Amino acid sequence: MAYRSLLTTTALALMAASLTSVAVAQDRPQTPPAEAADTAEDEEATDVEALVVTAAPRDVVTSADRVSYNVANDLQRQSGSVADVLRNVPGVEVDLQGNVSLRGDSNVTILIDGRPSGMLRGEGRGDALQAMSAGQVERVEVITNPSAAFSPEGSGGIINLISKPTRAATSTATVRGSWNGDDQGNLSVSGSRAQGALTLAGDLGVRRQTSDILVETSRVRDGATPATTVIEDSDFNGTNVFDMANARLSADYDLNPTDRISGEVNWREFSGESNGVGMFQRTDGNGVVSDRYQRLSDNAFGSNGVSARTSWRRKLSGEQHELVADFEFDSTESNRDQDAIQTTSVGTIPNYVEQIRTTNGRDAYGFKLDYTRPMGERQTLKLGYEGDLTQDSFDFFGARGPNAGSLVPVAALTNRFEYEQTIHAAYVTYDRPFGELDVQAGLRVEQVDFTLNQITDAVVVERDYLRAYPTIHMGYQLTDTQRLRGSYSRRIARPSPQDLNPYTIYQDPQNLRRGNPDLEPEITDSFELSWQMRAGQSYYALTGFYRDSEGGVTDVAQDLGNGVVLTTRENLGQSERIGVEFIANGKVGTQITYNASGSVYRNEIVTPGIGDRSGTTGMARASINWQPTPNDFFQLNGFYIGEQVQAQGAREPFGLLNVGYRRKISDDFSLVLTGTNILDTAEQRVAIDTPTFRDETYVRFSEPTYFIGFTYLFGGSQGRRPEPAFDFGQPQGPG
Repeated sequence: MAYRSLLTTTALALMAASLTSVAVAQDRPQTPPAEAADTAEDEEATDVEALVVTAAPRDVVTSADRVSYNVANDLQRQSGSVADVLRNVPGVEVDLQGNVSLRGDSNVTILIDGRPSGMLRGEGRGDALQAMSAGQVERVEVITNPSAAFSPEGSGGIINLISKPTRAATSTATVRGSWNGDDQGNLSVSGSRAQGALTLAGDLGVRRQTSDILVETSRVRDGATPATTVIEDSDFNGTNVFDMANARLSADYDLNPTDRISGEVNWREFSGESNGVGMFQRTDGNGVVSDRYQRLSDNAFGSNGVSARTSWRRKLSGEQHELVADFEFDSTESNRDQDAIQTTSVGTIPNYVEQIRTTNGRDAYGFKLDYTRPMGERQTLKLGYEGDLTQDSFDFFGARGPNAGSLVPVAALTNRFEYEQTIHAAYVTYDRPFGELDVQAGLRVEQVDFTLNQITDAVVVERDYLRAYPTIHMGYQLTDTQRLRGSYSRRIARPSPQDLNPYTIYQDPQNLRRGNPDLEPEITDSFELSWQMRAGQSYYALTGFYRDSEGGVTDVAQDLGNGVVLTTRENLGQSERIGVEFIANGKVGTQITYNASGSVYRNEIVTPGIGDRSGTTGMARASINWQPTPNDFFQLNGFYIGEQVQAQGAREPFGLLNVGYRRKISDDFSLVLTGTNILDTAEQRVAIDTPTFRDETYVRFSEPTYFIGFTYLFGGSQGRRPEPAFDFGQPQGPG
């Protein structure tokens, strides 16, 4: 722990020094939508890996393997979380627990500036996305068919959160805050300074989010008669509180016109509480009660971590000829504590007090080496190696007794296991044109070794496998304004350490969970074909997609009797998903801009031993912006997600509607008013249907919430920095 404290203290000290050195600075106010659209007309196409990048007006930039969406003018970014902003990004689905999907596939990798984050992995990712402030996210890249330069992890694709960039030759600072008038709000400060060969940037932020939560579950086991039918009803009423703080410091230094070194240190801390009262009742089909109890629970969970990165980039002879080496380290500790008091009013279950403690430590190391070489006009060869080492440790402890002073450890609540995974990857991509047709072909080969040590049961599992992942991306310029793109990639979804843990874990009196160390990764073949058009200040895209997945990891629920259900994980799933997605951005007159997107797809799931399920669903989202004066900006945005078919059930449709208003008081100061969930529709239903029981869960979250916020900008430019001999540019993420 000493080295973590040292790194954290150092990061905060450097942050303070960096921000202090910012000579009363600030970047210019965000360009209003009307002005931004005009500015976009002057943008030039950018060449990424020898493929043309077309900039759409203000909001959308496309390249060979990704679409980048500008979220700077999303007013929910001022007061909302990262989960709130992602709900407005085309193709991205975020449910009310913060779980993310791309076109219905939940196996999604989330990166921050092209790098993984310990908080955005594992079961706590949804909580983290709902707690993270969106203020520092400027763009969101959606990469549904990544090239071979990316890790193939995540069958659904990759979401890359791009932070606000540092402008050259300036000193800037920004303060943002918002408050709902009660106990929710956020405050952040960011700054940067670029002088000579050195560029510093840093930010510091805090956020609190609260919500009421209601969970109702009804489970039915049909019998031959009403007397043998079992109905179990449970509900939980409580409150959720999330607190998060983060700090970041980065530095770039140009040693000479050809060499740049970079470094970054991040610190983060997240904590949450979920407290409330639950009721459980078991009856038969005639309404006769056999069991009834009340459960008071106090749950606390948290995570803290530090990450560091250093890189060296060297410009070799010729344009785009370079060598880049990157090393990173990420360390995260998380914990979850649950205290419960259960009181029985009907039945034979004794009263008891329960304590459950869970801790998880994770250290991840990564090294990457990229070599890029031009091979002729519009031809580029890229070679790379990437090595990753991840070490996880899990410690579960549970005790139960008639009172707090006589607790006894419970075997079903107590176990320890460790997990270590090493990945060695080599990849190559090659770009070349064939007339108007641009082609990028790639191949990635990965060797994976992992060891799982279930310490409690003395079970050690060692596995290794070698896999190849081909990719291809093509683009054809139909006209000056229209382009056709096609792509294919092979993806993988590896089981998480918790999925592999063979120990039976107690969740609550009615539910047990056990992992499966024999799980294989899920393999997905993904195909896409899209048409894109940029006409003046409008951008349109239509994409057809098809995904074929084998060996999907599926939850299998088994009735153990006496009201207890055991959920395990199996490689039973085979699924096909075929659909179409559209995007439309543009202007109506001189004051109104819009961006809309949606998709319709059919999902077929084949699960041997459980049955086949299929269904057609869709989603739609839209944002309308109205700027009647240079100082006033109104926004209305919302989304709707249709019914989602699952292996043993379905999730019912749901949607949200948000509003916002920004008033520019001066060039340096703006006020922002936002309303979230204004139609009070933040609720969700999930149904499970198995041969032995039916289960329906209803979840309701917070009521409509309104925030008042501000943005204060101060300072100005420190003069133009001399142009370097080599423009290193802005990173575009891994590869």
